[in-house]
Amino acid sequence: MTGTGAAPAVEPEQLRQVFTENGRLAPGAELGEIRVDPIGTGQMADTVRVTFLRPSGNLPASCVVKLPVGEGQTALTARHAAVYDREARFYAELRPEVPELACPESYGTWDVDGEPALVLEDISGAQQGNQIAGAAPGQATLAVDQLARYQHRWWNDDAFGAQDWLQRRAGAPIPERQQRYDAGWAKVLDSVASDLVDGAAEVIEEFGHHCDAWSQAYDGPLTLAHHDYRLDNMLFTDGSVTIVDWQTLGWGPPAWDLAYFMGTSLTVDERRAAERDLVARHAAQLRERGIDWSDAQAWDRYRQMSFSTFLLTVPAAGEVRTNDRARQMFVTMWNRAAQMVIDLDAREFLPLNGAN
Repeated sequence: MTGTGAAPAVEPEQLRQVFTENGRLAPGAELGEIRVDPIGTGQMADTVRVTFLRPSGNLPASCVVKLPVGEGQTALTARHAAVYDREARFYAELRPEVPELACPESYGTWDVDGEPALVLEDISGAQQGNQIAGAAPGQATLAVDQLARYQHRWWNDDAFGAQDWLQRRAGAPIPERQQRYDAGWAKVLDSVASDLVDGAAEVIEEFGHHCDAWSQAYDGPLTLAHHDYRLDNMLFTDGSVTIVDWQTLGWGPPAWDLAYFMGTSLTVDERRAAERDLVARHAAQLRERGIDWSDAQAWDRYRQMSFSTFLLTVPAAGEVRTNDRARQMFVTMWNRAAQMVIDLDAREFLPLNGAN
């Protein structure tokens, strides 16, 4: 095995077993020499590209392996939240139910200290979205067009949504939500305050006072939610997008992923110019799939979910490993999302400030 950079350990024998079990490698065949290169910018997994230098059988030219983080607060947080198991279950159980959805093929998993390492298709020629720069022309439409492809399948399916392994971030109480939000914000405030735009800190702090009540007040509809639907978790080629990183998968509002994407992944001016059309486009695509979802309902829930960015990312910022890029990413997302809340006059959805 050869490698470049500080790539996490990949077990060639485990990888060989994965490809033997899925029929791409004959029993007893050798995997051959591989090269391992670290890729990605995720805070919850170590992701590498494995290149097969002399592929045999039906091996792909390369694959992507997502390895559980081995130590530190990120590892504890990830295991407590069962993020690795959740993503593996998405590919094994849910992905086959939504064939329209553009996401990688899963080749299988192997066990790493009780957690699954996930082996995925390497999307050839794709470029990760640029979270900090914002969506390039056409990328927002490509991303929004994927939403209805998985949301319609389990729309208001209460039996499906009742499964314990699906995260809930709206419409149900979550123990220690308020405490985690407060702790996360207290931990990062001093390091980000000088880079927040006017009004952003006030929006983040005000929502923090009401985040649990805001979440519990949501009364539907509910469906499958990615929950971290943004450019860093999208791979773009000419005219197409592939959605990755399903670790935060759960049962949530259909407007969550739409508002989260618009509030984190477009510049403020681009979001202002495009949001009415894209919200209506999403609603129309749901109706095409038999969902009763009007433009007025879609816009109202979109405004309500403009706070979704903070509910997910503020606690996470205090718990996952960070670096200079991660800090810049969080600041950029918070500035955009705070301005979205202000532009949409969304404070009316904070339960203690008015009706919702």
